Amino acid sequence: MNEHNIRIKTLAQKTLKIIDCQKPPVPVERIAEKIGLRIEYFPLDKRISGILKKNKKIIGVNQNHHPLRQRFSIAHELGHYLLEHEIDANAEDIVDENFNWNTHLEREANLFASFLLMPEEWIKELTNGKTLDIEKLSQKFQVSEQAMTIRLLELNLIK
Repeated sequence: MNEHNIRIKTLAQKTLKIIDCQKPPVPVERIAEKIGLRIEYFPLDKRISGILKKNKKIIGVNQNHHPLRQRFSIAHELGHYLLEHEIDANAEDIVDENFNWNTHLEREANLFASFLLMPEEWIKELTNGKTLDIEKLSQKFQVSEQAMTIRLLELNLIK
């Protein structure tokens, strides 16, 4: 893991400590509340997963998306906020259309969300010497099977 990713992982770990979270699922709503962000659910265009209104301290989440996707959206927007992402000098909104991995900021926010929702230590503790059941792990962490599969691949727990 490179130094940049370690910084993001450390920030995610510190964020979990804000609410003394030590096991899954991570209560992302409580984290947002604790750092002064309000979560609002809106009927956004299906391509838009979430929006961060920095000046109003609001995370907007697409109310039409699956609850597991909403959790990831909230964690992703928390990442933008805590990583202090700016689109430009006058930016106040960050709009995420289906978590576009093509930009550096989106990759960072996705990485933060992954580290926050699925900490490496928790996954390794739950999978140590056991047959991996992606469905059960995703239920335990309240993330999609796709998100869990990606995380397990990143951790080299599956190939």
